[in-house]
Amino acid sequence: MDNVSKTIARIAAKDPSRLAVVDEQASITYRDLDARADRWAFMFRTEGIGAGDELLVTLPNRTEFLEVFVGACRAQVVPLIVDPGIGIAELASLVDALQAKAFIASRDAAAGAARTLAARMRGWTIEETAIPELPADDAWRSVDRAVGEDIVFFTSGSTGIPKGVVVPKRVFVSASPPPNLRRAPMAQLLCRPLFFRAHLTAACHALQEGNTVVLSRRADPAGWKQLIELHGVEFVSLGPSDLHRWLEAEDASIPTTVNRIISTGAPLPARLKRRLKERLPGVRVTDIYGTSEVGAIAMIGDEEWAVGDSTCGRPLFFNAVSVLREDGTEADAYEIGEIWVRSRYRMKSYYNNREATNRAIAGECVRTGDAGYFDESGYLHLTGRVDGAINCGGFRVYPEEIESVLREHPDVSEAIVVGAAHPNRTQQPVAFVRLRESAANADDAPAERLLEFCKSRMTSYKVPAAIVPIRNIPLNAAGKADRRRVAELAAELGVVSGKGGRRNA
Repeated sequence: MDNVSKTIARIAAKDPSRLAVVDEQASITYRDLDARADRWAFMFRTEGIGAGDELLVTLPNRTEFLEVFVGACRAQVVPLIVDPGIGIAELASLVDALQAKAFIASRDAAAGAARTLAARMRGWTIEETAIPELPADDAWRSVDRAVGEDIVFFTSGSTGIPKGVVVPKRVFVSASPPPNLRRAPMAQLLCRPLFFRAHLTAACHALQEGNTVVLSRRADPAGWKQLIELHGVEFVSLGPSDLHRWLEAEDASIPTTVNRIISTGAPLPARLKRRLKERLPGVRVTDIYGTSEVGAIAMIGDEEWAVGDSTCGRPLFFNAVSVLREDGTEADAYEIGEIWVRSRYRMKSYYNNREATNRAIAGECVRTGDAGYFDESGYLHLTGRVDGAINCGGFRVYPEEIESVLREHPDVSEAIVVGAAHPNRTQQPVAFVRLRESAANADDAPAERLLEFCKSRMTSYKVPAAIVPIRNIPLNAAGKADRRRVAELAAELGVVSGKGGRRNA
């Protein structure tokens, strides 16, 4: 982070009024960001949070997030970055395992979690904290560079209690040349939360390049459009679920200043790719596959989408990606195995979890837990999670395979497949679908029609045992379908084997 922090300071000295970060309610220049980050760093020191100490940061997207983050890095404090929307029960379990000395939160997050957090550590809310002015001398800046060199991200917890991913701060430094301050800054809208590694990385790179980070406090296409128009945004970073919601919004237009979109979090479905090509022919769209543990792994631009709907692209030049069988040998082309990655941007470990670390890291490689294959041209394809495969009578069924088929049907807006208990086959695939409005209002039974569609396109054991229309598919904080909640919903509804009739959820 040193290079990012030093770049902010250099820009503050040379072009102090250059716009650094904005959201719907505030804007700060590089001079503001530099000064306020210093004041946060000084406050942490005076409050007894020193180099190597841990600080729990649970903030939504807002200008103060980056002030606190840069300040913590300058003080050599280790930020533990947690979703402010985390449930109280999950937070309680998480806090019990933390070594943080203090927390900083928004008023809303602190209100719900105050008792859980206050019982373990001291803390501040961003709205009520008056950060102190700096002293005349710089003695407070001296730090031990041997400590405090990590950032910890807590994953979304879609399969259980969030795990902390320990990442060295150096991986947030891009190889970009010094910023050209003679050109106007490019405004970059980040729609997704900064508590995800990909989006905090994007913010750091934007600041290192002297650009303007535009943050959205709300997951709202109308709000995004207003921010784009107000700040002349050229670059937008978001996820597939965000794009889908945007294209289906009442006013689905994307302002003409936008010339590039980057999608992260999950591969873009084929139908969404086609809609983007039709609706935004002049916008460059890039799909990035990555994980919190490794960072960006593979990438594909819209000019390559013709090579196949299911690919997430070729591995990035700084990664070595392998698909391995269960015995550790290299899989052949088109053979599904687990994706392993060797990268200089990989995590160091899981936070205070040696067992999980030893399972995930082998030498310089990290096992992603994702299943996939390479085609003969070197493009990587994802088929699901290794531990998320449905054991259907001894056959391994990957939910994403079924979902991709269902999304091709014109009645289907979105689909998610989970495994439900079956007395004879261990598990059975069950699909929940969000129908397009025209299909949802039809008198006939779309579930039966979708079952026939699946039967015509896949092996019989992969066909869902039931298809359940649902008004809204639950999402986790990452904007991905929350498979755990959907599995709970399947149990609540008592989905019965072999029943494909319409059920409403």
